[in-house]
Amino acid sequence: MEKRVKILSGIEEVAPEQWNALAVDSSPMLEFEYLHALEKSGSVSTDSGYSPAHLTLYDDTGIVAIAPLYQRERAWVEFGDGGLIEFLSELTGLPVGSGLVGSIPYTPVPGYDFLVASGLDGPAIFAGMLEKIDEIAMERGLSTSRFYFVAPESPLNRVLAEHGYLRLSSPHLLWFNRGYNSFDEFLLSFKSGRRTKIKREWRSIRDSGIEISMVEGTSAPPSFYHDLYLLYRRTWTKHMGRGIRPFLNESFFSLLGDNFAQRCAFSVSQLSGERIGMALFYNKAERLYGRYWGSFREVPFLHFATCYYYPISFAIENGIGMVDPGFGGEHKTLRGFEESYAYHYLKFYDENQRRIAYAVLDRMRGREPSK
Repeated sequence: MEKRVKILSGIEEVAPEQWNALAVDSSPMLEFEYLHALEKSGSVSTDSGYSPAHLTLYDDTGIVAIAPLYQRERAWVEFGDGGLIEFLSELTGLPVGSGLVGSIPYTPVPGYDFLVASGLDGPAIFAGMLEKIDEIAMERGLSTSRFYFVAPESPLNRVLAEHGYLRLSSPHLLWFNRGYNSFDEFLLSFKSGRRTKIKREWRSIRDSGIEISMVEGTSAPPSFYHDLYLLYRRTWTKHMGRGIRPFLNESFFSLLGDNFAQRCAFSVSQLSGERIGMALFYNKAERLYGRYWGSFREVPFLHFATCYYYPISFAIENGIGMVDPGFGGEHKTLRGFEESYAYHYLKFYDENQRRIAYAVLDRMRGREPSK
């Protein structure tokens, strides 16, 4: 059966049901509604440095595979190793930031993948799509193609390595349900001193009268999504200052409520009926993915309780196997999250660029050696 490819300049060129039919086993952030919220809100756009260039594969039955892609002229605001690309560009003066990028924009969670119809030979299709990506990059005069936070269980990892991509890794923390029957049983996995400290932090929240609950996105009123945006802005300003515009806007959060509520859940902290803190989680296939957190008042340990302790307790009670708390934070290892690795892949098309980039990478500590 003859296959043909098409590059889409926006996700709306695909019907939601067609896209999601290929994303059944994917991360929730690769579903149509999430990526559409990024594009429709303008958070992802040419103006923001992300020009959608989704690669789709068709046969006589319709779309059978999709590689969510964006064309970029620089690597700024790419999580994973975008900072590395920027460093290489500045150091060498070479335009290595121009390229095709496979990622879930602004979402540093291992879960990126190519989407393929069930029953097809995924690795073979992946290989063909990577060859097409090479062609597109060369035709457009791009310096690189790069993929961030590839789903660890995906055969895409192997296929990328076989097609000349340099693999880089970065630490990533996850919590795994080891068959715990209760939060107290989970605490038994800690040494006595650490267990006592966590109990003290958790108890201080309860003693202060704060109540925490998990509210499903479909049950949450629109005010939850609006407040989450306000908290996101508050947290952004606290850590990034006012000089840099936040990546996400209010429209993005509103669109989550309109079209993605079935994947959303809010860990909500309340005091005397007043919401004082929230964190958002995406829920799919017995996995929770933590994203945006913020509080309307400063309360000791509220962050840990809302983002870690309560979601872990909720996961244990509901048979959820994994909690991804989001990127960064060494304090997470002290609270039961285990170190794993996220994998990123880079390919340089110009021989001179590749030689210089590999030489720099090989001298950087903590990097996997080039092949």
